Amino acid sequence: MIRATAATEVAGSRIAYATAALLAAAAVFLVVAAKASDATLRAHVDAWSKTIGVDARAVALAAANRHPRRMTTDAVRFRADALRAQTAIRAQRASTERGRKARRLALAAFTSYARAGALWATSGRERLAHKLAAATTAARAAAAAAGKGNSLLLGATELL
Repeated sequence: MIRATAATEVAGSRIAYATAALLAAAAVFLVVAAKASDATLRAHVDAWSKTIGVDARAVALAAANRHPRRMTTDAVRFRADALRAQTAIRAQRASTERGRKARRLALAAFTSYARAGALWATSGRERLAHKLAAATTAARAAAAAAGKGNSLLLGATELL
């Protein structure tokens, strides 16, 4: 049998300090992890926003220069990037309520962008087929979808 000595006894206050230190470390770790998850989400949203912006600029430039084939190609790339962005954002996990709401808004924005890309591609194909009225209708619907995506993405970035 082991007898209690000064070497084998642990003072009650030491245990309390150790427990308090362990709980404080766990709390700091959880807060840092929460901020890290939202920061990662923000980084992904920002990166894909820039990619989508470059693609949208290419579509607009091709349309302004009246190059329907180039516009169609750029619109297909725009849609593909919007779908890739959606997949990347869906893989991220937000850690706060604001982050979760921002994630939902970003997913809705990239869905809207994908729709806009499909409509822009349709508009380009219709222009190539000399169906100008259908091309104009598709282009207007694409502009509305892109505008909706813009407002949703701005809302998401404000929350992050």
